[in-house]
Amino acid sequence: MGTIRKRGEYQFQAQVRRLGYPAQSGTFETRKDAEKWVRAIEREMDTGTFVPRGEAMRTTIRVLGERYLAERVASMKGERQERQRVNRVVEKFGDFNLSAVTPAMIVSWRDELATKLKPQTVQHYIVTLGRMYKAAAVDFGIPLPLGNPVGSVRIPAVKNERDRILSAAEEKALFEALEKSRGKHLENIVRIALETAMRRGEILALRWENIDLKRQLAYLADTKNGDARTVPLSSRAVAVLKSLPRPLDGGLVFKTSLTAVTDGFQRAVKRAGIADFKFHDLRHCAVSRLAGKLSMHELAKVAGHRSPRSVMRYYKEDPDDLVRKIG
Repeated sequence: MGTIRKRGEYQFQAQVRRLGYPAQSGTFETRKDAEKWVRAIEREMDTGTFVPRGEAMRTTIRVLGERYLAERVASMKGERQERQRVNRVVEKFGDFNLSAVTPAMIVSWRDELATKLKPQTVQHYIVTLGRMYKAAAVDFGIPLPLGNPVGSVRIPAVKNERDRILSAAEEKALFEALEKSRGKHLENIVRIALETAMRRGEILALRWENIDLKRQLAYLADTKNGDARTVPLSSRAVAVLKSLPRPLDGGLVFKTSLTAVTDGFQRAVKRAGIADFKFHDLRHCAVSRLAGKLSMHELAKVAGHRSPRSVMRYYKEDPDDLVRKIG
C-alpha cells in the first residue's frame, strides 16, 4: 500500500512497500503527482511488469559516461573517437538522470547536430548514446524502467560507399610517384594493399611470424571487425615480401606509422595528378579485381566482410551473361 506525506511547504514524499519488492520512494511538488506515481508503481507490481526506478533516477548521464569511459571505452579499437563522442553526449545530457532523457530530447539533439555536421557524424553521436544506455543495463546492471530511449529514434541513414577504381594509366602514374617517395616502405605497402585487399591498419600490423611464404598465407590476429582471418597471398605479394629483409626474431614487417603512410600516400597521389583517390580506395580496387576470380563466399572470407550486402556491390554481372548462364 502506498503512503504519501507532506515534506516542508512544497514537497510530498510518496512510498510504496510491498512484500517481494524493494521499497520505492519519490518526491513530488504536488499530492496529485505523488498519487499518480503510487498508482503507477502499484499497477506494475500487480501485473508483474515492475522495474526498479531508483538507480536509474540516481545515476546521471555524466556519472554513466565516466564509468563507460573507464570500463568499456578503454578496450575499444576506436578509443579516441568514442571518448570524444562520449564527452559530447555528456556536454548535452550530463545533468539528466537516465530516466529523464526521452526520445523526443534525442530527436531534438539529432536535428540540432544535423544543421552543423555530416549525417555520419550525427549517426556516431546517437549510436554512442545508445551504447552508453546498453552498457548501463547489460554491463553495469542498472535497471532501465523506460528502456533505452535511443531505440525508438530514427538514426540518419548514411550512404558513403565509394566506388573509385584506379585506371591502368593512373596506377602506372601512382607507382612512378611512389618510387620517388621518401617513405621507405610506402611503395611495398601499396603493392600489398592492391594484391591482398588488406586494410591499411592490417598491413601495418603484419608480423613475420604470422606469414607463411611457402603456403602463401598471412594470418591477421586483429582486424577491424574483431575477427581473426587468414589472407591468401598472390605470387606478386609473395615477391614483395621476399624482397624485404626478414629478421630472425620476427617482428613487424613494416616499421612505420599510420600517419606516415597516409600522408606519404596523399603526397604521391598529388604528384601523380590523380584526383579523388584515398588509401582505402586501394582496398576497393583489390576486392573488385578478386571478385572476377572468387565466389561471393570466398571473397567475403578473403576481404573480411561480414555482410553479404558489402560483397554484393563488387559483382557487376552483365545481364547478357546471366541469360546465357541460366539457358
